[in-house]
Amino acid sequence: MSKISDYYSQLAASIGMRYDSENDVIYGQKEGFDLILYAADSRYPYTMTLHTAAKTPTGAAIHKDEFKVLAKNVKNLGVGSQEGNNITIPLTGSVNQKKLRDSLASVATEGINGLISFLREKGCSPCCSLCGQPEEIAAYKSGGSYYHLCQKCETNMRGNMAMEAQKQAQKKENIAGGIVGAIIGSLLGVVCIVLLSQLGYVAALSGVVMAIGVLKGYELLGGRLTKKGIVISIVIMLIMTYLGDRLDWAIRVLRDGGGADVGNNLFECYRMIPMLLKLELIEMTAYIGNLVLLYVFLLLGAVPTIMSKIKEKKEEGQMVRIGSAGGYGSHMN
Repeated sequence: MSKISDYYSQLAASIGMRYDSENDVIYGQKEGFDLILYAADSRYPYTMTLHTAAKTPTGAAIHKDEFKVLAKNVKNLGVGSQEGNNITIPLTGSVNQKKLRDSLASVATEGINGLISFLREKGCSPCCSLCGQPEEIAAYKSGGSYYHLCQKCETNMRGNMAMEAQKQAQKKENIAGGIVGAIIGSLLGVVCIVLLSQLGYVAALSGVVMAIGVLKGYELLGGRLTKKGIVISIVIMLIMTYLGDRLDWAIRVLRDGGGADVGNNLFECYRMIPMLLKLELIEMTAYIGNLVLLYVFLLLGAVPTIMSKIKEKKEEGQMVRIGSAGGYGSHMN
């Protein structure tokens, strides 16, 4: 058992819940409400989110302003949201993971108690995430999302997912369309590189934007995002980062290097970059250093994004039950 798994197991026991080691999820029931406690981002294992399924007496969703009031009144709760019958709300505390780890048991306890008191005050009752009925339910994870489902809705969801998976499998990958989409999406990354640079920054944000734009663009116009598509997307990210950096230098030449003063436009300044490097009018070490820094930040920003996308694709069409070693689930009275 890893250190994090061992900690989750101890945390679950200390707050009267159970730990599912297969899915790194803490689950259980408090005052009739079925709860799931999980880390939304595995890089920050002690920053956790609460999930439950409940509905108001009228069936209307809880307004965001009401969640804001809850967050203000309970210091260990962030601003929650409701989609259908699913309610998710982040636990807050120290941003320092070590400090948060040391206080997470009390943070979780106060957050859970605050959420349940809030739901009781609103007259909410526990229910199935999909049909909203007070049936016997169990916790599930599907495609990175969590649900509390009755047997009927679980069966229906599995059937719908199987049909969707079959449709996706029948889709053909349009590599040419994917490349066009990736290039279009990469323009967001190029804009981010140039804007941040003009403001005097080089940040991993440009790598994240580049990765998201390229991958999403490939998938939209390519129909599917396969391993081949990811490799092509990575190549496009590398090329477009280089071009984005060169465009940034061309803007500098146009604006500050006298390019505009002699009647050159942006395109002409872009073409002049190799010559300016050769003539040492642009310092080669500065040029290479900036490009290397951009690639480092591309790596830092893009790798987690790509890994997340791969994980998302892997989980598509999969549905796992939380705590499947136990009984079916909790009974709603």
